[in-house]
Amino acid sequence: MGYTYVMSDIHGMGELLENMLEKLSFSEEDTLYILGDMIDRGPDPAKVLDIASSRGNIIPLRGNHEDEFISWYDNEITRMFQKYYYNTYDILMDSRCTREKLPEYVAFMKSLPFYKKVKQEDRCFLLAHASTEEILRTWKRKDRLIWDTSMVDRKKGIPGYVSVVGHVPTFVIRGFPKTPAEIWHSPDGRLIDVDCGAAFPDLGGRLGCLCLETGEEFYVSARGQA
Repeated sequence: MGYTYVMSDIHGMGELLENMLEKLSFSEEDTLYILGDMIDRGPDPAKVLDIASSRGNIIPLRGNHEDEFISWYDNEITRMFQKYYYNTYDILMDSRCTREKLPEYVAFMKSLPFYKKVKQEDRCFLLAHASTEEILRTWKRKDRLIWDTSMVDRKKGIPGYVSVVGHVPTFVIRGFPKTPAEIWHSPDGRLIDVDCGAAFPDLGGRLGCLCLETGEEFYVSARGQA
């Protein structure tokens, strides 16, 4: 029996993702959920997308950055006259290999779900990039799933569930302490933020990962960082 892991907001830090999988001894029996924002900011979005799309036991969700990239890429007029405001497009266009795979990367991002429910014995985890409240509603609003920070702002989860989100780096929630970022748990125990700001090493950011079965937390940092 394998383990279930959750991480978020890798933001193009491909080496950190590789290091994390190695640290977890991630096997075919395990499952990893990535709660969106695999691209932008970091230097290697292709590596993140390649890893996430090539393994059937890695289940990525769509974040606001994937959604924005898709919207920009699909609008030919916008793409012609307006530069994409992060570095992903320029990086992917910089080599023949990734340039040729760009339509494939976009198709992959379009295929990503916005949320998942994970049931384990007596617990049900709700997973989404920014907010899980929409998961329980009949009409699910995409923008709230990938943008809404109100749950983190309130520091409260949903009774009867454990919500796991990203989107807001945990060092922001903690008021920018001078210590390495850590996974954040709400006082009521119903909300967990796993975005440890992987693309912001100067602010103590690193890649965090949570095991749902054991509650164990794992961290990897960029070279030269704690």
